Amino acid sequence: MLGTTEQIFRGEKDEAQFQSALRAMVVVSIVLFKAGYFLGISKCNLIPEQVMVYLGIECDSLHSRFLVPEKRITKYMPLLQDFVTREWVSFADMERLVGKLVSLESAVPAGMWYTREQYSALRLSGVSSSSRRAIKQAKYIKVSPQLREEWYMWIFFLSSNSGSPWNQYQKVLVQADISSDASGKAFAGVVNFVDGPFKITAGEFEESILDQDIQVKEGEALRRTLQMLVNEFPSQIQGKQVVCNIDNQVLKAVLERKGTSQNLALNQVGKQIYWLQQLGKFHMTLKYVKSEFNVADPFTRESPGLEAVLSTHIFQQIWEKWGPFQWDLMASKSNVQKDLKGNNLSFFSRYYDPLSKGVDILVQDLTFLQEMYCFPPIPMIGKLLKHFQAQKIKCVLILPLINSSWVNLVSEYIQDLIIVAKPFSGRAISVLNARGKRIPKKYPYAMAAVKMDFTSKSMALKQLHI
Repeated sequence: MLGTTEQIFRGEKDEAQFQSALRAMVVVSIVLFKAGYFLGISKCNLIPEQVMVYLGIECDSLHSRFLVPEKRITKYMPLLQDFVTREWVSFADMERLVGKLVSLESAVPAGMWYTREQYSALRLSGVSSSSRRAIKQAKYIKVSPQLREEWYMWIFFLSSNSGSPWNQYQKVLVQADISSDASGKAFAGVVNFVDGPFKITAGEFEESILDQDIQVKEGEALRRTLQMLVNEFPSQIQGKQVVCNIDNQVLKAVLERKGTSQNLALNQVGKQIYWLQQLGKFHMTLKYVKSEFNVADPFTRESPGLEAVLSTHIFQQIWEKWGPFQWDLMASKSNVQKDLKGNNLSFFSRYYDPLSKGVDILVQDLTFLQEMYCFPPIPMIGKLLKHFQAQKIKCVLILPLINSSWVNLVSEYIQDLIIVAKPFSGRAISVLNARGKRIPKKYPYAMAAVKMDFTSKSMALKQLHI
């Protein structure tokens, strides 16, 4: 074979190169046989070709890709198109189909992600793969929307037949420390480029995710971290390998084997992670680290008081008195207030959020905004009021009725006030506990909605403290 390479560089004609390759093939076969390898010569392609079908997959050396042979596409497409029209499918038919689809994995990179619903349906049917053929044929499985989605995706994969490249990406690592983590109530992702930007995405989960198990939450944390990478650093990751640190070995195993039929919610998150890699044109590698070494971990365990939320019915009462509102100045996707039609208000977030209008309210220009509402964390009230005073804005704030250094500043600009919660009342404000359950937040002092106008000093009240 080395001789053949030398002849190519010497400029030998195609026929001479071909004959050299034939001789090299004979030599390689004999050497492997003598070395003790078992060769199925009848299944080997001993004539050099640029495109060949091997083990049911088309190997194209011209374009360095694995493809599904046209013969198999012609065979499988009618089956899939028939399955999507059915209401019931026999165990035997589904088992045969999913077996055929799995065999195409090397030519359809996303394929395994779209077999897990089928495997789950087979497992839950009560029939096993070792059951007699008559039992398999007699057992019928109801076609769910999820099963139909998988078959439609396979119709798309086979119709496009874009194949899988031999070499996915250059082995160039993104020079950054990238970590994600989740707790029962919150997620976090940290991206720290060497000699470059540092960015955090973090926050509480939405109600739809809080009831999921920790593996799904860990997967969602990783998905949101990758989403931030794709949105914020597309040029730094394109064509490269991204190494992500996680502290959940179950998630690592599921993503590396391309899905699971045991946890379909996690499988859905895994699909989104796969397509994010295609969108960003990068390849992800996961690295397991212990929780104490995961830099994202502390951001998932911050004080729940920082994310206290006013109840919907109390907010609507404030809306009726002083609304409408366009802005919830300090919020996140999970706790932003809504208008009377149920649409989220515009908001600024503490950390990166794809739906946020900006990060860190203290660096935002608020002078052109109107109809603003804000429920600030108590430790930030003084600094926030100074920012509002400098910006000269009008805003409704939720404030505690306590003696503090900022009370006199409030008294200078207050226009009106209503009590939203009495001391130790748990009806108006809530927080998430460590396990992701929403519980009442009982402050030892009254809480009030305060209408502020920082454009001019007010004589409405001399003291906020009651």
